[in-house]
Amino acid sequence: MKLLLLMAREYRERVRSKTFIISTLIGLLVILGLSFAPVIIDKIKSADKSYIAVLEQTGQVTTYLSEHLEDKLPNGEREFTFTATKANNAEWASQKKQLIDELLTGKISAVLEVSPPGASDKVIWHSKQIELGGAAATVQTVLQQLYTQQRINDSGLPQGQLAAIFTPLDFNVQPEGLKATTAAQQAQNMALVYFLLFMLYFSLIVYGMYVANGVIEEKSSRIMEMMLSTVKPSTMMTAKIIGIGAVGLTQYFVWIGTGIALITLQGSDLTLGSGVTFQLTTLNPVYLIFFGIFFMLGFLLYAAVYAGIGAMVSRVEDTNQAVSPMTMLIVVGFMLAMFSLYSPNNPWIIAFSYVPFFTPMVLFSRIVLTHVPPGGIILGIVDMLLATVILIWAAGKLYRVGVLMYGKVSWRDFWRVLRS
Repeated sequence: MKLLLLMAREYRERVRSKTFIISTLIGLLVILGLSFAPVIIDKIKSADKSYIAVLEQTGQVTTYLSEHLEDKLPNGEREFTFTATKANNAEWASQKKQLIDELLTGKISAVLEVSPPGASDKVIWHSKQIELGGAAATVQTVLQQLYTQQRINDSGLPQGQLAAIFTPLDFNVQPEGLKATTAAQQAQNMALVYFLLFMLYFSLIVYGMYVANGVIEEKSSRIMEMMLSTVKPSTMMTAKIIGIGAVGLTQYFVWIGTGIALITLQGSDLTLGSGVTFQLTTLNPVYLIFFGIFFMLGFLLYAAVYAGIGAMVSRVEDTNQAVSPMTMLIVVGFMLAMFSLYSPNNPWIIAFSYVPFFTPMVLFSRIVLTHVPPGGIILGIVDMLLATVILIWAAGKLYRVGVLMYGKVSWRDFWRVLRS
C-alpha cells in the first residue's frame, strides 16, 4: 500500500511539473511539424523556380535542356526555364558580362556558359552561391547525356553494337540472413529501429537524470529523514523509479499516439526519402511489444544505478559529474546499436547484445533487423532481469546508507557501502 501511494505521489508531481508539460508540448509540436512537413516543403519548392540563361553559339543546348528537363513544381509550373543567348567569338565577352550583371541583380538564377571560345566541351555554371547538388547537378547530368550522345554519333559505331555496349547490368541486391527481402523493407526496418532507439536513448538519459535529481532534491531538503521513519528505503527507491518510468511512458504514449493518429487521418504513409515509405499496415506489432519490454527493463536497470548514485551525492551541482560514467555507457550502447543497423550479424554485435547495459538497444535492433533465435531473445531478457535484480539490490544498499550521508562522497565510499 505504501509503495502504491509513493508511486502515485511521484507520478502526480512529475506529470504536473512545468518541465513535463513543456517538453510534452514541444514534442507534440515537433510531431505536428513532421506531419505537415511535406506540405510545407511543397510550398517552399513552389517558389523555387530556376531561370537559367544559356550562353552558347548555336542554341541546340538550350533546346535539348528544355526538352529533357520538364520537372514540375507542386503547383504545376516548370521548375527550370532556359533562355538562349547566342553569341560568336567577338560578342562572347560582352554578352557574358551582360548576363553576369543580370545574375548579380537577381533577374536570373544562373548563367550556363557552354563551350566558351578556346575551350572545347567545357561548361561553366555561374551562380551566386556554391551549390552542392541542386540545379547545377541536375543540369550537369542532362548535359552529360547530350555530350555522350554526340560522342557516340561521332564514333561511327553501328547502333546494334552501341546498344550492346550500353545495356545496363542486371544487378540485384538480395539480403541474406535478414528479415527484409527488399531494399525498401530493409530501409523501413532500419527507420523503425532508429526511431525507437532514439526514444530509448532519450528516455534513459533524461529520466535517469530525473531519478538522480529527485533523490538529491529530497535528500537536500531533509524530507528523506522524515519519510525513512515510516517507509523502507527500498520501497521509496522502487516507488521513485516506477513512478518516473510511468511518467516517461505517459509522454511516449501521447507522442506516438498523436503521430499514428495524424498519419492515419492523412491517409498516407510516411515518406522516408529515396522513394522509401514507412507503412503502418506492414508494421509488425511484435516489435512494439519488444520495445515495451526492453524499454521497461532498460529503464529499471539504469534508473536503479542513477538512484543509487543520486543517494550518494549531496548537491545537484555534482550530479552530472557523478552520473557521467553511466551516461557514457548509454552513449556506447547507442553507438553499438547504430552500427548494428548495417551489420546485425557481426560476431561482436551479437556478443555485445548480451551485455546487460547494451542489451536494451543492441538486442532490440537485432530482433527487428535479423533472425534472432527464440533462445537468444529469452537469454537476453533473462540476462537483463538478473542484472536488474542485482543492481536494484546494490542500489538499495546505496540508497539506504547514502540518503543519510551529506557532504562530498567519493567513489571509494560507493565501494565501501557495497562491501559493508
